[in-house]
Amino acid sequence: MKFTSKIVKFVQITIILNMANNFWTNVFGWTTGKNDNIIEAIMKNKNSYWGVKDPVWVDTNKPFELYLEIPELRTVINKRALMMADGKPVLKNMDGEIVTDHKWINDLIATPNPTQSWSDVIYSLSVNDGLFNNSFAYCPKRSFDIRNIIVPLPSSKIKIVLSGKFLDQLDVGGLIDRYEFWYDTQKKEIIELDDMLYFNTPDGIDLINPANRVHTLKFPLSNIKAQYHKRNILLENLSAIGILSSRQSDMGGSLPMTPEEKRAIQKDWSKRNKDEIVITESDVDWTPMSYPTKDLQLFEELTEDKMALIDAYGMSYYLFSQSKGATFSNVKEGMRMTYQDTIIPETKQMYATMSHQLGLTNEGLQLVPDFSHIAVLQDDESLKANALNQRANAVFKILESGVVLDEEEKRALLHI
Repeated sequence: MKFTSKIVKFVQITIILNMANNFWTNVFGWTTGKNDNIIEAIMKNKNSYWGVKDPVWVDTNKPFELYLEIPELRTVINKRALMMADGKPVLKNMDGEIVTDHKWINDLIATPNPTQSWSDVIYSLSVNDGLFNNSFAYCPKRSFDIRNIIVPLPSSKIKIVLSGKFLDQLDVGGLIDRYEFWYDTQKKEIIELDDMLYFNTPDGIDLINPANRVHTLKFPLSNIKAQYHKRNILLENLSAIGILSSRQSDMGGSLPMTPEEKRAIQKDWSKRNKDEIVITESDVDWTPMSYPTKDLQLFEELTEDKMALIDAYGMSYYLFSQSKGATFSNVKEGMRMTYQDTIIPETKQMYATMSHQLGLTNEGLQLVPDFSHIAVLQDDESLKANALNQRANAVFKILESGVVLDEEEKRALLHI
């Protein structure tokens, strides 16, 4: 009775302390401070008191840490970045004609900064976009509006200082006041609007600093991390893998092993290497303590969670390693669809934003990515060329028959 009454008192005190703290926290935003440690200890161990099992979710407010810890996330983001970086920058006028005599943009593409190539710059911007839906590049405007350096910056160290205005703003200066680059928690550097290139992938709601994809992936990322943890426990902390017990018995029931028999079997076991057979004269029975990993379906769950990551970034499942393998045609088609549906449109958008912020559009110019050198896309170009040749032959036969066509009619027949 005394023990039971102590438990009841403990529960009552716990509830009263928790209610007191919740009242002050919820109403005034602060706690009494006196019982915080007690409440924290109680709440931390509530599973052991009440038998409640809460799910454990990863902290999606730290996407770079997840990028370092979860290989599936890093693999998808890196693959997307590599494919976007495959595009070759080409400067064109608004009529689609290639421009080759623009001095400073050619120099910038050739040597964007002391340690990176142009592909490296696009790769870095894509990785930051994949993690934060924002990417930044320091690109100061020099005399005569020339730019001679572009340096991608980590999005996690950039703070966007807003102007506080949103409606009726005609340029970015009406929305953003400045940027702050924080080296650490103490030291920062102010970067003016004209010296920063800012890219983002919209979430449909926020004009500036949209919510990143990683927030949406909290559940699959948490499951992936939990699966690695579970598999590691199964591999490293199995304890006893089974029980050897005596099978001897008499009329009174089973007979235990003698201490001498136990020592002999354990000594023999410890001497042997992996997969060797223990030979004993004792009549023993083996009871396994392990559980088949396949029955836990950890790998099936991992595959489903990985596919959620792949879908979130618009990639194809066939571009990544898989236990069942994939046919060459599946990989080829998956790569072609990824370029056409995701990589090329997103890279074009990045280059269009860059052209605008560099002031190239004011000169009637634009940077565009060229992916025509990609092997899987060359098949599409060949098909287009063959179709054009067939239409040209058809037009030629029409002209040979004596039918007169003007230029507009010829173009309509050729679909150009």
